[in-house]
Amino acid sequence: MDNVIAKSVVEHDTLMMNNVLLTGIAGQTVADNSFVKNCIYLAQNGADKVAKSETQPGPWFDQYTNMFWSMDWKLAEPVEYIKPQFSGSLKQAWLNVARPYLTSAQIAQVGTVLAKLERDAGLLAKIAGTSGKIAGFNIVPVSYKHNGDLEMVVSHVRLIKLGITTPYLFWTIDQSLSQLDIRIRRLEIKRRDMDAIRQRVEEATRALALEFSEFEL
Repeated sequence: MDNVIAKSVVEHDTLMMNNVLLTGIAGQTVADNSFVKNCIYLAQNGADKVAKSETQPGPWFDQYTNMFWSMDWKLAEPVEYIKPQFSGSLKQAWLNVARPYLTSAQIAQVGTVLAKLERDAGLLAKIAGTSGKIAGFNIVPVSYKHNGDLEMVVSHVRLIKLGITTPYLFWTIDQSLSQLDIRIRRLEIKRRDMDAIRQRVEEATRALALEFSEFEL
């Protein structure tokens, strides 16, 4: 019985899926975790059909979040942070923008994971979208509400690197020639809506045969 219970929930806390950092998943049921991942896969696939996240981050993010709406997620108002001449810490910039929408525990959790990536060039190299002149990255903290509903804060980070040669994404930039875009939106889905649409989302994901690399952090 104990083994069955252990296998029914996710034990690792963070998952990398291509260029998506999914955090806060420890203790989530395997079924709910699969639902969240399938929604992300479908949302990215739908957004990629209408815009390029590297060159059109605004339209891409709009379509990305609208895809969640089509899967019965409720959307809060989007937030944008655009800095044409950015210098400083990318990690701190994201934390500052996301702070009002996350708990202190989530902020600490994401900060710890980003610090780990910051120190490990080999690990960062495995993440899609972090190399080249334009870097794109998605951070998605997820959590249960007290009533069992699911909440996610989806975010997209784009950095246009000018004169930066370091392989790291969340480093401190001492040049003001780079452009940083951060877009964030909080999503929520009720338990009954999730249960009602779960199979349709799973079938849609399976039909597309999407390929995403996944590894635990």
